Amino acid sequence: MRNPIAWLALLLLPFPVAASAGGVSGSKPMLCAVTGARDCAYDGDCVATTLDEINLPPFLVVDAKAKLVSEHRGERKTPVQSVAEKDGNLVLQGFEDRAFSIAISKETGKLVAASTGGPEGAFVISGICTEL
Repeated sequence: MRNPIAWLALLLLPFPVAASAGGVSGSKPMLCAVTGARDCAYDGDCVATTLDEINLPPFLVVDAKAKLVSEHRGERKTPVQSVAEKDGNLVLQGFEDRAFSIAISKETGKLVAASTGGPEGAFVISGICTEL
């Protein structure tokens, strides 16, 4: 099966109710699929990049209550220093090698995140989340 859409459908089969619900509350851990990544330079130019190039797994578990972002089915875990709700978004921020900020729409589950290690540039990531 070489069709990536078919593989994604198979991966989401264990989560049919949550995946169809759309929104998230932040009270339960969320499974987030990374759908895009961009590498942005200091001058503002951004180019598409791969998850391998920025060392990011395709699926993350975001647990706002435990203040933790972890690799789905992996050992990497990153602590979150702050969690807030603002304008219908769940916002998580922290620092581990690089500063990061994650915003997840409580209504749609859409995720946008940015990570920077300094003035040389940043990574911008998009995704979609559903409660586990």
